[in-house]
Amino acid sequence: MSGSPLSKRNLALLLSALVFPGSGHFVFKRKARGCLFLVPALVALVLVLRQIVARLDQVMAQIDSGALPLDVQLIMEKVDALSANDGPAMTLAVSVLVACWIGSLIDTWFLKP
Repeated sequence: MSGSPLSKRNLALLLSALVFPGSGHFVFKRKARGCLFLVPALVALVLVLRQIVARLDQVMAQIDSGALPLDVQLIMEKVDALSANDGPAMTLAVSVLVACWIGSLIDTWFLKP
């Protein structure tokens, strides 16, 4: 990178888009502002991953006990049935993650180098 404002902005946008929300703000030395996007997105991601792991644990326990045979179609149906019961917490966590990602991109675009 040559250090020009345009290349610095492009790097920040790529970081915010492809790495994690708020990471592009660190290019502009705006750590506090970047953390405003990074922290809620990280919390939301942890909640989403915990829910997914809990769902996988339920399916694996049924497979281990023999209650669910090793049939891909049946396993997919079971995962879909468990996904239908996610509730508002999962929807909120995914919404926060997406909002942080989009907000971080928009905010990075308007940052002055």
